[in-house]
Amino acid sequence: MKSREDLLSAAREDIKEMSVDEVNAYLEDGNTPVLLDIRGLDEWERGHLKGAIHIPRGVLETEVEDKLPDKTAEVIVYCAGGVRSLLGGVSLRELGYERVISMDGGFGDWEDARHPVETPPAPEEDEGPADPELLNQEIEHLESRLEARKARLQKSNS
Repeated sequence: MKSREDLLSAAREDIKEMSVDEVNAYLEDGNTPVLLDIRGLDEWERGHLKGAIHIPRGVLETEVEDKLPDKTAEVIVYCAGGVRSLLGGVSLRELGYERVISMDGGFGDWEDARHPVETPPAPEEDEGPADPELLNQEIEHLESRLEARKARLQKSNS
C-alpha cells in the first residue's frame, strides 16, 4: 500500500512545480495561464490570486471541465500549502489537461511573500433566499463558520 509520501513523490514526477516567486515573476512577465484555486470556500473568501478561478478540491473532477473546457491551456493550480494542488494536478492530467503546474508552497507562501492578493467584497446584506429550506441551509452554513472561528479564537487565547 502506498503512503502519503509515495503519492506525493509520484505526483512530483508527473506534475511540474513552480515556487510562488517563480509564479509571480511569470505573471509579471505577461504570461496568462489559468490560475486555479482549489482551496475551500472559506479560504477563497479570505483572499486569492487576482483572476483565479475557484473550484474546491472536493469537486474538482466534477466541475473542472465545465469551468475550464480548454484542456490545452496552461493551468497553474494552487491550494494553501502545495499538497492538494499537487494531487489535484494529477487529477487534471488524468482528465486530459496537458499543461498543468502546481504552485509549491501554495497561497500561504504567496501571502508570506507579500505578492498581490485579491479579496472578494463582502456580500451585500439582503433578505436571503425566499425558499425557507435554502434560508435554513444558509443559516446552518453561516453558524458552522461562526462556530469554527469561535473555536480558533478560543484556542489562540488559551
